[in-house]
This record gives sequence, structure tokens and C-alpha cells, in this order.
Amino acid sequence: MAIKNIKMRKKGFDIIIEFLAYLAGIIIFAIAVIVTFTAVVRYLGLRPPIWVHQWTEYGLLWFTFLGAAWLLREGGHIRIDTVISKLNQNRFRKVEIIDDILGFSVSAIIFWFGTLHSIDLYQRGIMEVKGTTVPKFPLFLFIPLGGLALSIQFSRQFFKKILSKPGHEDQ
Repeated sequence: MAIKNIKMRKKGFDIIIEFLAYLAGIIIFAIAVIVTFTAVVRYLGLRPPIWVHQWTEYGLLWFTFLGAAWLLREGGHIRIDTVISKLNQNRFRKVEIIDDILGFSVSAIIFWFGTLHSIDLYQRGIMEVKGTTVPKFPLFLFIPLGGLALSIQFSRQFFKKILSKPGHEDQ
């Protein structure tokens, strides 16, 4: 029964990070459409909307944090293969475990300080005044959300490696 609950939680979290990744993809698509629209408007000699640059900046921040945990799960993060490929299996596993510990630590710090910063922005009522004026705290909520998801994914990988036999991490 306990194993079934763990598998359901894993599937549940996988559904969450896949949803966040799809959301990141939608944001990337929206940025592409908005930038293309702006280029066409400029080409026609018209003045593009003032808000495009501002919201494109937000989108870049958002899709980075929304897609990070999914990318980690898929093994898409940057690695230094020239160094790692020279290690034997035992040392490679140790390096990956250390990588997961460091990754968890950094993403937990991002989650913590992102949360504190978002709460501070909310409490002080700070507004972002650029092309459009919006409250700043919702814009930054994606940082702790992404940091939390990344922390969970790093911890999942860590425990998967610790609990499995060397060379059998995929099982």
C-alpha cells in the first residue's frame, strides 16, 4: 500500500511539472507571436505597442522557472561530459549524487528567498511601472514556484540514486 502511494505521488508530481512545462511552452509561443507581431508592425511603419518589451521580459523569467524541473527530469540540463565521461561508474554515481545535493541546496535557497521577496513585494504594495503598471509580487511568484519544483525534482533524483543499486538507477 505504501509503495502504491509513493508511485501515485510520483505520478502526481510528474503531472504538475509537465503542466508547468506546457505552460512554459505556451509562454514561449506567446513571446514568439508577440515579437513577430511587433516586427511586422514596425515593418509597416507603425508604432508597436509599448507593453511588448515589458511582457516579453516577464515571459523569459517565467518560462525559465516553469520549465526547469521538467528539463531536469528529462536530463536536459547542462553537463560537462568531457569530464564526467572519463569517470568510472562508481565515481560517476557519486558525482551525480553530489550534483543532486548541490542542486537541491541552490534551488531550495532560490525558493526561500524568492518566497521572502514575493511576500515583501506584496506587503509593501510595490508596483512595476513601465509600459503598463502592475503589482510586482505576482510577477515574481514564478521564482519560488520554480525553485520548489526544482528542489523536489533534485530530491527525487537523489533518493532514486541512493535507494537503487549502482548502475540500476533507471529501474
